[in-house]
Amino acid sequence: MQNETLHVHPPSADDSEFGGLSLPIHRASTVVFETAEAFESRHERIYDGYSYGLYGTPTSRALERQIAALEGATRALLTPSGLSAIALVCLAVAKTGDRILMPFSMYGPARLLASRLLQALGIETVGYDPMIGTGIAELLDVRTSLVWLESPGSVTFEVQDLPAVVAAARGVGAVVAADNTWATPILFNPLVHGADISMQSLSKYASGHSDLLMGSLAVRDETLFRKLKDTARLLGLGVNPDDCFLCARGLKTLPLRLRQSERSAIQILEAIRSHDAIAKVLHPSLQSHPGHEIWKRDFDGSNGVFSLVFAPASKGALQQAFGSLRYFKIGASWGGATSLMAPSDPRDSRPDLDWLPDGQVVRLSIGLENVIDLIEDLTGFLSVIAGAKQARPGRIAGTELETTWQSRGD
Repeated sequence: MQNETLHVHPPSADDSEFGGLSLPIHRASTVVFETAEAFESRHERIYDGYSYGLYGTPTSRALERQIAALEGATRALLTPSGLSAIALVCLAVAKTGDRILMPFSMYGPARLLASRLLQALGIETVGYDPMIGTGIAELLDVRTSLVWLESPGSVTFEVQDLPAVVAAARGVGAVVAADNTWATPILFNPLVHGADISMQSLSKYASGHSDLLMGSLAVRDETLFRKLKDTARLLGLGVNPDDCFLCARGLKTLPLRLRQSERSAIQILEAIRSHDAIAKVLHPSLQSHPGHEIWKRDFDGSNGVFSLVFAPASKGALQQAFGSLRYFKIGASWGGATSLMAPSDPRDSRPDLDWLPDGQVVRLSIGLENVIDLIEDLTGFLSVIAGAKQARPGRIAGTELETTWQSRGD
């Protein structure tokens, strides 16, 4: 072997006697085959095995198997982002002339996808009140091919009655897909409650460090899985093996991170709930929250992502308050180690929020900082809004906030 060739063809790595604890990273675009016959039949391996790096590597396949196991599914599929997972479901299930139902509380970019791309393809999207329950039957017809749920919903966190929606959707043969990013399979399992597809943005709690983009779809039906996989192939959707490694590593600590974020959130809400600057707290564990009884019935806990509605204040006061933050950062997404705040105004695109008081809505994601520091940061923030020199935090009744982590042996 000549020198140049040796540079290109090094000895193969023998890892048969090496045992590590982390998921190995396999980076590849080209997959090589032992024979020409194997190469010619490579497309038969699109669902299992390997044909080209875009369609799967040992690293991505291992993460897909883990996601499937966590979701109680038989199959899982990874996508480059949560939004791409939503788009993939819509494009794989619905065709021109079909109708998709999507809750008003669903992730904003998903609703934008519906109004711009899907509408241009002749696919109608009908919004519905997330608290509709069995009433969704009135919106279903033979053209309805897909029903989406997001429970709890983005920003406002209404908890939907998934079993009721599933029962109604079965009557017209519609596929039911649930965005389970907030709960993760630790707190809620959509497939167990009847959904056909459980979707997650793995960018958030699952990976947990705000440093990757990825989505997942989990199913129990092989035909549905193949339809999703075929569509993903046509769209050229693939994932980075390095990101798969990071996500798999993040999953190892997800139960601990999720529990800690819930504990911190409960402590924070107990400390600030009665402050004059807060008009309403949007968190499923509050007895007054839309869908609270459904949350108690179906979920195994909560987490650190919720919203606050601030009493009407000037834009200048809010901007000044955001400028006072030390530990909370201002940014999109959630579920990472760093606490975040994101101003939002869901009223702009939703006709169903007559129950929401006036005032600026801000979504919070409670990270892994010490809760004392976070409470201090928030009370200072509230003081600026209220125009007070000192915070006046109060406490809510112990029965107002609930958590079901105790039922898990805590």
